[in-house]
Amino acid sequence: MNRKKGLIAGLGLIALLAIYAFLGFYLVPALALKKLPALIQEETGQQARLSAIRFNPFKFTLTLEGFALAAKDGKDLAGFERLFVDLDTVESAKLGGVVLDVIDLHNPQVNIERRADGVFNFADIKTKQSESQPDTTDSDGESLALLVHQIAVTEGRIGWQDATSGQVLSENLLPLNLSLNEFSTQAASSAPGELSVGLESGGTIQWHGDFSIAPLASKGQLQLEKIGLARSWQLFLQQILPVEIVNGVLGLQVDYTLAQAADGMLTKLSNGNVEIKQLEITENNHGKPLVSIPALAVNGINVDVNQQQVEIGAVFSSDAGISAWLQADGVVNYQALFAGDAAAPATTQPSVPPAVAEESKPWLVNVDELALNNYNIHFTDFSLPKPLELQLSELSGKVQKFSTQDSGKLPVQLSCKFNNTGGLKVDGEMSLQPFAGTWALDIHDINLKVFQSYLDPFLKLELVDGDFSGKGNLQLAVAEQLQLTFQGDANLEGLVTRDQLKNVDFLKWSNLEVSGIDIDLAKQDFKFAKVMFDRPYLRFNIKKDGKTNIDDLMLPQTPAKPAPAAKPPAKPAAGKSTEPRVSIGKIELKEGKSDFSDYSLILPFVAAMNSLNGEVSGFSSDKDAEAKLALKGKVYEMASVGIKGKYQFDTGDSDIALNFTNMPLPLITPYMAEFAGYRIEKGQMALDLRYTIKQAQLAVQNKLLIDQLTLGEHVENPNAVSLPLHLAIALLKDADGKINLDFPITGSLEDPKFSIGSLLADVLVNLISKVAMSPFKALGSLLDDDKDFSAVAFAPGSAELAVEESAKLDQLNKALLSKPELTLEIKGIAYQNMDWPAMRFEAVKDVLKKMKSGELRDKGEKVRHEYIELSDDDYKRLLAKFFGEVFPQEMDRSLLGKPRIKANPDSDFYPLAQQKLESIFPPDPQRLNDLAIARANHIAQYLAEPGGISKDRLYLMATELNQAETADGIKSVLSLSVSQ
Repeated sequence: MNRKKGLIAGLGLIALLAIYAFLGFYLVPALALKKLPALIQEETGQQARLSAIRFNPFKFTLTLEGFALAAKDGKDLAGFERLFVDLDTVESAKLGGVVLDVIDLHNPQVNIERRADGVFNFADIKTKQSESQPDTTDSDGESLALLVHQIAVTEGRIGWQDATSGQVLSENLLPLNLSLNEFSTQAASSAPGELSVGLESGGTIQWHGDFSIAPLASKGQLQLEKIGLARSWQLFLQQILPVEIVNGVLGLQVDYTLAQAADGMLTKLSNGNVEIKQLEITENNHGKPLVSIPALAVNGINVDVNQQQVEIGAVFSSDAGISAWLQADGVVNYQALFAGDAAAPATTQPSVPPAVAEESKPWLVNVDELALNNYNIHFTDFSLPKPLELQLSELSGKVQKFSTQDSGKLPVQLSCKFNNTGGLKVDGEMSLQPFAGTWALDIHDINLKVFQSYLDPFLKLELVDGDFSGKGNLQLAVAEQLQLTFQGDANLEGLVTRDQLKNVDFLKWSNLEVSGIDIDLAKQDFKFAKVMFDRPYLRFNIKKDGKTNIDDLMLPQTPAKPAPAAKPPAKPAAGKSTEPRVSIGKIELKEGKSDFSDYSLILPFVAAMNSLNGEVSGFSSDKDAEAKLALKGKVYEMASVGIKGKYQFDTGDSDIALNFTNMPLPLITPYMAEFAGYRIEKGQMALDLRYTIKQAQLAVQNKLLIDQLTLGEHVENPNAVSLPLHLAIALLKDADGKINLDFPITGSLEDPKFSIGSLLADVLVNLISKVAMSPFKALGSLLDDDKDFSAVAFAPGSAELAVEESAKLDQLNKALLSKPELTLEIKGIAYQNMDWPAMRFEAVKDVLKKMKSGELRDKGEKVRHEYIELSDDDYKRLLAKFFGEVFPQEMDRSLLGKPRIKANPDSDFYPLAQQKLESIFPPDPQRLNDLAIARANHIAQYLAEPGGISKDRLYLMATELNQAETADGIKSVLSLSVSQ
């Protein structure tokens, strides 16, 4: 009976095992294979496929094969080839949770697709919300424990496809292999593991470390090798960055620590190294090269995210090339690239009071060393009509101990070449907060020709050559008022500029040295110990219209549009001067040259000045500062020029002496032609000028010595002054042919009409006019000053020279002999009212002679009356006869036959008759003219013989009959002229 019961029990157990096995091996997998895809489709809305399900109810192992989840378009979203799960029931019972020996996922695949509209393919999955969520806690309210001894993912693949850029871009992460051991949800347990991912386009991603759930933490190392940056940009960055990465390989290795804490996740990175090779970045859409970095390494990276600290051991890069340019609109290309949507107008939002932002803790960044080697920077300025290209090559720089802390100072070293010829070196230190620095600068051989394009919009001037160099110390501090100081030296060597219109040199020098530079921008203090010009040259022209060559060089500028009215600037603080202070210890000139021409004159004037040497010292804008100058030079290697004096900048007071010696006067012919209409044939000039200005009052002392001045031919000039230059020159010359002039000029500089040029011209005109008007006074010591040599006095009716007048003519004779170029003009004058009364006796006597001539003719003798000399008897006889004929009623005779006047018979007849007859004779112009001629002849004859004056130097002028009485007496007039 018992045996039978045992057999029945055994058969029952076998039957149960058979049923259990049937259900586990066949029925449950079959039902699951049939229902699971439908269930997944119901939950997700996507079609699911499953090839096989195998379950071992005795080993509690589950195998799923050929799973795939497809989207509506038929493309697979996810899937795997095989999933194997091994449940350890015994350990699960002991743990009171779930213990899995193995989870093995083989050949899993996930396809992530971002469509053209930006929507991901997984967005089609619709999860069905259940009314109640499964309870994963046990009866004690704790989460169900889970332990997996081994998790393995092998030969996995993650596919990425992006169509948002207009073209379909794809990438596959394969193979993906993951191993994780002892993964548990229990506290204080960690699972070590490894991850390896390959990229189809090249490169790998590797991870090894450990991972825990409770608490959430991880520690390990992440490594990226040979990641293609061009592909990464195409897949993930082209919608973010405005530039295109066309090449580059990224390598990264970093240790990390993640730990959950009460205040969040603690994150640290350590021992990080980043290496980028062959990085090439271009401008998006245009393909213009921007950046090329063959090698960039960042080592010793340590980051504490929670403490906001970054430590970097070193940053190294070499052989990089950077291209930048200024666009035609004046914007730098990088500024335009990264401006993004910042310039787009913001959408109008309701006015909301801004929230008070909590002040965030700044990140602390420390870099032990930043080193750049052999960089090349190419810059092009397209804002100019002719684009300008600048290049910094072989640029090497080093920054040490960089820190964002306020007091951190950075040692900085930088060196580079400029356009392959010049160079720049910087050595010093700087701080960022606030920005400040001290640097030693060394700039050498910067050729200025490259900057021609910056000059073109303003001047028609070509920068042919010129190298700038400088050396010194620069201090800079950014504060409320910018603090900038510089101490050092500079020089500009071999400057040559050329007039583009005439294609001739304009300004040049062999060298310009500026030493002892001391600039303080905040104090507006500019000091220069010495400025030295070596062999400077300047060409200055005055054109026909009065404009200069400098006017021609200037290009007209379009006036800028007026800026909107702004608030007036704040007044400077009391006690602080905004006026700059400039001082130059010495300005020195060596072997200077200049070409000067003036084509505004009737005859063009051209002069070359050379051998200009000297100095100006004490140049300063300080009050009461006084500059002293001493310069010497030559004109045409013949005339010497000297300038010496002093000038006070504050008041304008000055005392300057200008000296010319051996100046060839034919060189200034154009100015003489412009002034007086004559060329200069011969002569030299020495000029001593002294200009004194005191309290705006000008006093000029002009001492002029002219030797052997000879005028040339006349030049037609309607604007020339009309002056007797030849006469003035002849009169002013001494016995040696020299002219000495000393004439002062005074005037007020405050007078708006004051002009030194006009004033000097007026003085010369007045001087020459005065000499011409008083020529005998101009003869100076040759004549007695108390006598009038311009006239010769005569007795009434007489042409005979008095003794005193003869003595005057003797002195004049000596003067004329010493000046053979002078001629004497003699004007005989008769005075009717003064000469004729003395001439009437001769008129009566002349009638008597004619009566005598008639008597002789009656006797047969022919004698002209001019040759008849009357005896006293004839005179009396003929006078009585003539009187009786004229006044027969007033005359009678005595018994003895003597004539008498009836009205006065007792008086002497002859004087009364002579007087009565003279009264009837009117002035005879011919007689008066003859008198005037006689007077002029007597003067000329006296000077010629015995004076010795050549008769061709004596000119008798037309006579003059003066009908008025003069208080000066009877005179003939003398005037001087010059032989042409």
